[in-house]
Order: sequence, then C-alpha cells, then structure tokens
Amino acid sequence: MKKVFCLMGIILLATSSVKAQDTIINQDFLLDPEAEKMLSPNEEAIINAEESAKRLLNQKPRLLRKRSFPKLRSKPTAEDNTKDITRNQVAPFGLVWKSTVTATRNQGISLTKIEEKDYPNSYSATDLPKKIDDFARVDVSFGKEDKLWRIIAYGKLLDDDASATKVLRLYNIYSSLLAKKYGNKKEFFTPAEINVVTKDSSGREKIIKKTAPLGNPEFLSQLQSGKAVLYSTYNNNEIGAALAINVDGDGKSYIVLDYKNLGLLYSKEKKTLDAL
Repeated sequence: MKKVFCLMGIILLATSSVKAQDTIINQDFLLDPEAEKMLSPNEEAIINAEESAKRLLNQKPRLLRKRSFPKLRSKPTAEDNTKDITRNQVAPFGLVWKSTVTATRNQGISLTKIEEKDYPNSYSATDLPKKIDDFARVDVSFGKEDKLWRIIAYGKLLDDDASATKVLRLYNIYSSLLAKKYGNKKEFFTPAEINVVTKDSSGREKIIKKTAPLGNPEFLSQLQSGKAVLYSTYNNNEIGAALAINVDGDGKSYIVLDYKNLGLLYSKEKKTLDAL
C-alpha cells in the first residue's frame, strides 16, 4: 500500500505553518498510550488540555489496515449496566468511557479481539448502540487497566474523483460537528508542491514551484502519495479528537476519526506522579 498523508496518529507541532512529511505506517494517530509523556504536575487542568492538544498534533495519522472484518459473536445475555452513566462517561457510538470489556459486552456490544501496536487490549466493536452510516469500522482500546479510553472509527471507502470531492465534503461535515461539540478546532493543511512552466521576460521557459490548493485537480493522488496532508484536531478538558482524510492504495478515499479520553490519561499520569 502506498504511503498516505501526514489522522489516525498525527502529527505536527501546532504552528502557523506545517511542513509536509511522509506518512509512516503504524505511527499513532493521537497520543502514544504507552509512552506516557508527562505534563507538568503544577499546571492547571486547562493548561494540561492545551498541552495535550499540542501533543495531539505531534504525530501522523496511520493507514487503514486492510484486515477482514470480524465475525460477529453472539450477543451477551447479561443486563445492561449503564443506567447511571454520568455526562463525562458518555462516549461516541453509544459507548461508555472508562467502561471495562465485560461491562461493554453487557451493553450488547460485540467485541472481537484485534492486535494494535502500542494499544493493548484492543477490539473491533460491532452492534453499537448508536451507529453512524458513514463509518465502516469502529475499534476500541481498553489498555492494561481495562478501561475504555480510545475509540477510532474508519469511514467507508469512497469512489472519489481526482479532486477528492466526496471525501472533502464528508470531512467538512464532520469537522463542523466536532468543532461544535468539542471546540478548539485546529486545522492543518500541507499543500503539495507542483512544477509550473512559465516564461521569463526574454521569452525563455523556466520551471517554478507552486503550492497546489485544496481540492485541486490532482488532490486525490497528492493525498495518496503523502505530498498533501489535511487533518484537524478538537479538544475540551476531557476528550481529544482528530479527524483526517486518507487514501488507500486503490485510490479509495475515507475519513478517520480518532478519540482519546484525556481525563483518563491525566488520572493515570497523576497516579504515576504520586508514586514518584
């Protein structure tokens, strides 16, 4: 599979301009769960959120791996134990933040074990309480502590045109919704450089480099090769989200939406700090 752009582990440091980089397969989309890069213990929660948002941008989105979709397991017969979910526990797709594997299955959600580098205790989730038709697959990670802290959703593959019109439209729809729900939107576009033939004052031809705009006639192939990159991040004090566009080796475009529970990461960090 060819390299992809820069959203599902992203990314550049938040600056006014972003350098183009080659996509690296298997890099994390947002935060690295095992690296546990610690924030300053003296910072207030809001500063922690801001710093975490910056780190959301330090890594690149990874490729959607072509694995077979899991066979569905039988639905559990246990009662739903999610009646007293607090506001901070409500997660996308009807999931529950910090829920255990057992409790998640007790919601009637089917979990099939998958292997994810740097994301232990990960599963592919089906029979979700709140489905979104634009997404083909949802994976979840519970970590070593057996608490749901990460959700990553892969959009359906699109037969797009050369300008990536379909996936850009879908990206803009979800970008607007995420900004409304989580706030603090930061969008990053790295344009591809193209050669343009011009003539100087003497009429001689010369080649100059220009940046290709968003949605240009070769935008799909530029995204596919990693020459162009488009992604955005969103966050509040509890949740960090990142949205990106990818193009697979067959030229199919799709969006990737990656959520992380920052509150759970802060709690884990504080526990480690207290032990030092």
